Amino acid sequence: MSQPPSDPYGLGFSRPEDYDALRLEVIRSRWDQKADRWDADLADEHFHLNEDGAYHRFLDAADAVVARRAEFCRRHDLVDLACGTGLVLAHFLDRFAGGVGIDISPNMLAVAARRRLPHVRLVEGSCFELARHVAGAGAVLSRGILLSHYGPRWMPRLLQQVLQSLSSEGGFAVLDFLNAASRSQYACHPENKTYFHAQQIEAAARQAGFRRVDILGEPQRRVLAVLVER
Repeated sequence: MSQPPSDPYGLGFSRPEDYDALRLEVIRSRWDQKADRWDADLADEHFHLNEDGAYHRFLDAADAVVARRAEFCRRHDLVDLACGTGLVLAHFLDRFAGGVGIDISPNMLAVAARRRLPHVRLVEGSCFELARHVAGAGAVLSRGILLSHYGPRWMPRLLQQVLQSLSSEGGFAVLDFLNAASRSQYACHPENKTYFHAQQIEAAARQAGFRRVDILGEPQRRVLAVLVER
């Protein structure tokens, strides 16, 4: 099957043309309607987004990156881009000076606010407004396959926003994406998302101006991540 057997939220599957045309009101509405169930669904190992352990493998990969930069991170803020209910912020916050969660969905942010995370600022906005809200961040982490949602048309702009928001003293980011090389190996390979080859992501990140680009994860994984450094 190319999609999950049914849409668990009863919304119908998202349309790539809405992301391609940046119909942000449509996108916002869809995520608003998922907010109340989001944490419970991600905690379910059988939920389709958790196929191949994608969420926990992202955390493991980012944990290793942050651990190698522990002193730097303690002096800088973390940005959770497309933060949803703040799960990534909650996991990493104690290793940073503070945090910023930015998301398009006010309902998701309302759930994140209930976590009462210390030294955290929550911002309603799209990923294309990141640099307007954040400057000099130590790290941007994004576990939401934003690159695959918005596709090749908007990938350069998204990467530039991340670059502009980071500290010039060694700021870094980890963002995940759907892996084209392994697409046929998994039951859930949605037709409404963009699958990228690692080489495409590397080339786009270097063109955006990042001085270091590394792909994180084994080549056969459903979801990979890219580590970029300013």
